[in-house]
Amino acid sequence: MKTLLSIVSALILIISSVGIASAQSKTTYRDSKGRSVGSSTTNSSGKTTYRDSRGRTTGSATTNSSGKTTYRDAKGRTTGTSSTRR
Repeated sequence: MKTLLSIVSALILIISSVGIASAQSKTTYRDSKGRSVGSSTTNSSGKTTYRDSRGRTTGSATTNSSGKTTYRDAKGRTTGTSSTRR
């Protein structure tokens, strides 16, 4: 379980460093055997929601107009932030 959480956390950081797309999209994450380990969905307002393989929400990320990304856990508590230099 700790490994899965580490993988999901790393994926969150990778996705957010690339930028959150404004169009709605869904990404499925798979392990080396092709099994789904989770997914993320980005809506039209730029909020990305992360889910585990059972569909339970594990966290979310939003980026404001200044480029600051805020990460939240499943209960909505802020777990971290990042920003881009302009």
